[in-house]
Amino acid sequence: MRILVVEDSNTSRMYLQEILKDVTGKETHIGCAASGEEALEKFEERRLAGKGYNLIFMDIILPGIDGLQTLEKIRDIEQKNQTPEDLKSKAIITTALDDATKASRAFFQCEAISYITKPITVEKIQAELNKFGLI
Repeated sequence: MRILVVEDSNTSRMYLQEILKDVTGKETHIGCAASGEEALEKFEERRLAGKGYNLIFMDIILPGIDGLQTLEKIRDIEQKNQTPEDLKSKAIITTALDDATKASRAFFQCEAISYITKPITVEKIQAELNKFGLI
């Protein structure tokens, strides 16, 4: 599995990375980005190398372009390149906010598969990954 973690807080990014390593196993490649712009660069690099991300954990509040705008741009790239549905990156939105409007936008416009409110725990991650057959 190839996962991209997009989180501006270094502490949160490292914490989520450790949880994902523990939950998914050693064969998982985890890339990290601290901003939407960096996430887009990493996404495109991996896509062009033929090793696109299977899963993206995207924080909503980021410096520069926010997480939902970043995810919309990722979906645009996938559409422009005619990425088959089964090869599109699955996205899980992470946020400290419990905002129904943003959650709705995440699901309908950005095609997120899930929405997790912080604090993130091992149990929340395992439950979401199990729910979608990702572990």
